[in-house]
Amino acid sequence: MGKIILWLVLIISFSSLLFLKQATLRRFMPAALFLTIIHTILYQAAWEYNWWKEEGLFHWDKIANIPWVYVGYPILTIWILSFTFGKFWIYLLVNLILDIFYAFVWFPIEEKLGIASGEITPFYDLLLILSLSIVTYIYQMWQENKWRSPHN
Repeated sequence: MGKIILWLVLIISFSSLLFLKQATLRRFMPAALFLTIIHTILYQAAWEYNWWKEEGLFHWDKIANIPWVYVGYPILTIWILSFTFGKFWIYLLVNLILDIFYAFVWFPIEEKLGIASGEITPFYDLLLILSLSIVTYIYQMWQENKWRSPHN
């Protein structure tokens, strides 16, 4: 069952790109790649300190699994930014809802299915992933020079 879920994450995420405009993809891809780098580093730390471990699809993606780290999270980031960028409080609310669902509902389901394990509490998981959302938003602002004064 776990492998089926991971394949679905991979296929559905990639398929959703067909519905994005190319300009939107280009605009938010740097933030998605930035988040992917952070996730890769974070997953390595999580593996070392047993915060969490998630099953991968392949025998070589044990630490940072391909469906989530390199496909699901970046593509979801692009979608969320495409609808909410420029409206920080809506962005934060959407991420808060999704992050609460992940930390308190989805991760426990993954544990019951045997595709995830770890010692991080749902509350700390929520704080961690919500802070990543804020950092990603700030990065996108920097990409678009949104925080410079109009006189620069």
